[in-house]
Amino acid sequence: MRLVIARCSVDYEGRLSAHLPMATRLLLIKADGCISIHSDGGAYKPLNWMVAPNTLHEEADRWLVRNTKGETLTISIERILPTPTPEPAANRGFRRTASRRDCRSCCR
Repeated sequence: MRLVIARCSVDYEGRLSAHLPMATRLLLIKADGCISIHSDGGAYKPLNWMVAPNTLHEEADRWLVRNTKGETLTISIERILPTPTPEPAANRGFRRTASRRDCRSCCR
C-alpha cells in the first residue's frame, strides 16, 4: 500500500463525469490496483475511487489511472507533500492488559 499526500485536482471520465477542485488530498494506492482519493476533513469515505484492475501511469505533474471499462481518473498534481512514516513497532499485536475475569466484572 502506498500513501501520498498531495495538493491536486481530480477528474473522472466514465459513465459520468466528476471534478474535484485543487485541494490537499490523501491518495491511497493499493498493490492490487485500487486507488482512492480522500479529503482532509469530513467522513472516512473516499471522495472518488477506482477498483482494480487499473493501470497507473505517473508523470511529474499528472497521474492517469485507466481501467478495462474505459474509465479514466486524471490526478493533476501541483505538489506532493512529505508523508510521515511511523516508527516500526517491535510487536504489532495487541497486548492484554486485563484478565477475562476483570472484563466480566466490569460488564455486570
